[in-house]
Amino acid sequence: MNLTLNYTIREVKSKIDILTIVEESPIQLRKRGRNFIGLCPFHSEKTASFSVNPQKNIFKCFGCGVSGDQINLYARLNGIKNGQAIFRLAKRIGLAQTKLTKEQKLEVISQQEDRELEKRFLKKCNEMFYFFCDLRDYMRERAGTYKTIDCLEKDSLLICYYHDRALLEDLLNGLLAGLRDEIDIEKQISYFYAAKGVVERWKNLLKNYPPSESTA
Repeated sequence: MNLTLNYTIREVKSKIDILTIVEESPIQLRKRGRNFIGLCPFHSEKTASFSVNPQKNIFKCFGCGVSGDQINLYARLNGIKNGQAIFRLAKRIGLAQTKLTKEQKLEVISQQEDRELEKRFLKKCNEMFYFFCDLRDYMRERAGTYKTIDCLEKDSLLICYYHDRALLEDLLNGLLAGLRDEIDIEKQISYFYAAKGVVERWKNLLKNYPPSESTA
C-alpha cells in the first residue's frame, strides 16, 4: 500500500465515523451497552445479529459473519469495491490531492514504523509465551510436589537467565503463582491477564498447548 493511499484511508477514518455511514443507510439500530444492534442488511433474519461498535468504528454480523470498518460497510452497502469506497469518501471530505506534502509523508512513514514495532513486539510475546509454557512443564516434571516449587525457582538456571534480562518477568511470576497454588487451568489463565495483560487469544493457546517432552 503506497503512502498516498495510507494517508487517504487514515483521513477518511478520522473524519467519517461508522455511525455516519449507518445513518445514511436503511439500517435501523438500537443502543445496547456500548454498541448498537439491529437486523443485518446483508442477509435475511428475524433476530438482530448486526452489531456496531462506535468507539472502534467497526461492525460485525454474528449471523452471516461479515465484518469490517466504516469503509468496508460503505462499500458493501453501495455494492462497490473498497477502493471505490475510499475514493468516494475521500471526495466527500475534500481530499482530492494526488501527492502528499513532505510532512504528510513523514507522518505516514512514522505510523507504518509504529505498526511494524507493534507486530515485532507481539511476535516476541508469542515466542516468550511458548518458552514459559515449556518452562512450566519443565518445573512440573521436576518439582515432585508443588511445595518444592520455590526451591526450583531459585535453582533453575533457565529462570535466572531470563530474569537477568527482564523478559516478561511478570508473566513468569503469574505462571509460578499458578503452580504454587495448585490451581486449575482457568485460574492460571487469570494470572496471565493480571500479570501482563496478555492478549485474548493466548487463552486458547494455553488450553491447547501440548505437554512438552522432558528436557532434562
